[in-house]
Amino acid sequence: MDYSPNYAGIIGLCIGVIFYVWNEDQKEKEAANYALYAEYFNASDVLHLDMYTREYERTGNPHDIELTPTDLTYELLQRWEAISEVIPTIDYPEEAIEQEDWLNVYNTFTYNRFDARDASKEITKGEEDEATDSMAILDYIDVGAVHNDDFREFLEENGIEGPDRRRLE
Repeated sequence: MDYSPNYAGIIGLCIGVIFYVWNEDQKEKEAANYALYAEYFNASDVLHLDMYTREYERTGNPHDIELTPTDLTYELLQRWEAISEVIPTIDYPEEAIEQEDWLNVYNTFTYNRFDARDASKEITKGEEDEATDSMAILDYIDVGAVHNDDFREFLEENGIEGPDRRRLE
């Protein structure tokens, strides 16, 4: 029996391991890039931002995506700031907005979701037999919608909306 090492087999195994590690690394990078692209996309959707992808399409790097605020973005931010001034559990990322760090702004908006729902339920609880509106604050911040009289009253009492500024829904 010949016990001499099979160098071709060892070299092949080493190349296979190196290729496997490289391939796994590429998959991780692609997954991370896709997740970051999705975050940019969601931020543009939720915050009504324009999303420019020309450079990203050239480079494949999601950091090359450009998010630009629109009039709808500024209106949303105005409502969000007004709500955060009267409901302290809702954070308003003033510094991130000034720096146009839209992913950070989006993440703050997302983290506020649960506090906004809880506050909405409390504000809209009304009479015993009335249903609460857990989305009142988020609907208002997003598009200025006011579907609940208790919430409308809350906005008026806090000087956010006045009787002369009521939105028709």
